[in-house]
Amino acid sequence: MYGMKIGEFHSYKDFGLVPTSKPVVNLPSPKLEYLDIPGRQGEIDITESLTGEVIYEMRTGSFEFLVSDMDKWQEVYRKLLSTVHGKKINLILDTEKDYVYQGRLWVSEFKSDKNYSLITLDYKLEPYKYRLEDLKNGEFIHRIDKIAITSSKSITLTFDSDMMIVPEFNNKTENVLILNFEGKKFTLPKGMSRFPEVRGRKNLVLSFTGSSTLDISYKRGWL
Repeated sequence: MYGMKIGEFHSYKDFGLVPTSKPVVNLPSPKLEYLDIPGRQGEIDITESLTGEVIYEMRTGSFEFLVSDMDKWQEVYRKLLSTVHGKKINLILDTEKDYVYQGRLWVSEFKSDKNYSLITLDYKLEPYKYRLEDLKNGEFIHRIDKIAITSSKSITLTFDSDMMIVPEFNNKTENVLILNFEGKKFTLPKGMSRFPEVRGRKNLVLSFTGSSTLDISYKRGWL
């Protein structure tokens, strides 16, 4: 039986909800932007002009469930209202146990008669889903910690998701590090640093010189 984990609760184990069809989270629509110039045929595509990549709308849709125990439909309904309705949650489908969707769910419709009870949950979720293994302190961040740099060192950040890599650097000591990325040099003092030029939808090769300990973190996401 297919189901999902909604926050700390499972749709069937905790609520007794049976989906009327296999639950699937809808894909996000791309935010397409076109410029219409009078006298010119067609339109100019400016979708990627501001960010350098396609960005996406929120994922929206709904899940429909049958209440398995007709005698407990009121209890299930109240429990959903108190624990799920409108709240920001992590959603994990039974068919995608390694991935987490983030957003809000709410009870949008409830039908009941002598034969069955139906509950519909609507959702509005972030465009990207995240790997459960990246969950650290309530955030989905992929981390490479405690990188020891004694003179020079090269690190390759593997582009293995659908989200552009935008790394953040945490120099753990007072010793300044120099980052060389695609022929440009950047200074990393103690603490957190991020550079608009250091990003990409590809493997990022980062070369460091100096002597310090460094943490690198960035978000990964999948469509």
